[in-house]
Amino acid sequence: MSKVLPELKEMARNNAALILRHLNASNQSKVAEQVGVDGSTLSRLKNDKKNNGLTEVEFIGALLTSLDLKVVSASDVYCSPEVAEATRVYLAHAFTSPEYMRILFK
Repeated sequence: MSKVLPELKEMARNNAALILRHLNASNQSKVAEQVGVDGSTLSRLKNDKKNNGLTEVEFIGALLTSLDLKVVSASDVYCSPEVAEATRVYLAHAFTSPEYMRILFK
């Protein structure tokens, strides 16, 4: 990832690592079949470095990062920073309420 801008490297590396981790933990022949390629194509995506010094998986990780996107597991739940902040405020007020605490710990 030496040619990726320094400010993008860590997130790009995280994106590529998550893709590779899930790919390596999967049945790769099944994945290849699902996307309509053979197993050797998947292997090349993971291992063959192109003239930019990146594998295709690393390039995809860097591309997503440059588009301000990230890779997450399908089972992960996303909430926006605004929702997280609203939840924080709600919980801060709730935990200072003796009535709420009484109900919570009945």
